[in-house]
Amino acid sequence: MPDVRTDMNVISKSVILVVDDDALVRVHSNLALEDAGYEVVEASNAADALVKLEERPDIAALFTDVRMPGDLNGIDLANAVHAQRPDIAILVTSGTDNGKMALPAAARFIRKPYTGAQLSKLLQR
Repeated sequence: MPDVRTDMNVISKSVILVVDDDALVRVHSNLALEDAGYEVVEASNAADALVKLEERPDIAALFTDVRMPGDLNGIDLANAVHAQRPDIAILVTSGTDNGKMALPAAARFIRKPYTGAQLSKLLQR
């Protein structure tokens, strides 16, 4: 079972919540993560993601896009998740933002487009 690492803490769970409103992007991410041995839980927006986090206490990592419909974007989601569950590793992606966002200190940023190998490598750190 792969480890998801945040700083020096090792999280032994391998469930990742993937949040993106674009179904094709979610499929791409899911396939890459499943190929790397992770279990993937999907959400299409931040509100749905927060519900999934309540339902699944075994979620160990969040991978979210910045731009999404609804009241919360991916940055808001990352900060809310970090406030509620600081043990969860957070990876944020965007094709337009440059990573200089108000993200939690432990969160990582990956610019779109990314490969499945890049995504898996970041989550294994």
